[in-house]
Amino acid sequence: MRFEFRSIATRARYAGHGLFIAAALSGALAQAGSLPFDMATTSEQRFQLALEAQTAGDYTPMLALLRQAARDGEAQAQETLAWVLLAGPNLYGNAVKADRCEAAHWLRQAVAKGSQTARSQLNFLNRLRNAPSGQTACASEWKG
Repeated sequence: MRFEFRSIATRARYAGHGLFIAAALSGALAQAGSLPFDMATTSEQRFQLALEAQTAGDYTPMLALLRQAARDGEAQAQETLAWVLLAGPNLYGNAVKADRCEAAHWLRQAVAKGSQTARSQLNFLNRLRNAPSGQTACASEWKG
């Protein structure tokens, strides 16, 4: 719950509504009870929380939330996760290791959902890896 609290507390501080948010937070925590956070949200909500974590520079929870949303079939999360994995430590420090094969996996998943953006990105990735036309960028399918 630390990530959610920090995100809500940060919003409250900037919005100047500390007491209101604190009351809402205590009510939300009481209502959530013992349910794990990942069971209480949809894949779209996880994706949005991942974007908030990215903006805040919280890359470890960003990566975890993106992976959860991507596994649940959120095409935007699959595309975003692929680019995060391609950028790796160049943009996200030690929190994210670059992994082109996993990135290709998530791009293929997004393509299967009809994403033309992911199709273009996957074609580009395959060209970067010097893969023959129509073949994948990795020697074997990523197993995650």
